[in-house]
Amino acid sequence: MKRINTICKVVLIILGLAFLNTAIQAIVNPQATMDFVEVVLGNVSAKSSIRSFYGGVNLAFAIFMIYGAFKDQKTALTISALYCSGFAFGRFYSLAAEGMPSSFVITWMVLETFLAALSWYLLAQKKKPEMVKH
Repeated sequence: MKRINTICKVVLIILGLAFLNTAIQAIVNPQATMDFVEVVLGNVSAKSSIRSFYGGVNLAFAIFMIYGAFKDQKTALTISALYCSGFAFGRFYSLAAEGMPSSFVITWMVLETFLAALSWYLLAQKKKPEMVKH
């Protein structure tokens, strides 16, 4: 169980740092964040929305992933699994409904799917009863 705790800690810290990176970029320069998907933010409300969702929400997730790595791994893994699964679902639905997106979006679709699967797997490992050694 100690090994799985260490793996979970490392994964959650990496996720936290990744969310933090996205948050900082979106807060500092929301247009640069949207340039990756060729969306022009034409007004203050659009920039505010990107700062709040990509910036603020990812900042909250970053803080909780890092906290969870040390204090509440099951909850942090559950949030990660749900968050990444939601993103992956949206990407796959869009692929089916709209067609092939850019390579940037495909990269994120693969990454989010992997992170969702990894989070679900680690969560399942955390729920397994410990084996008692004699």
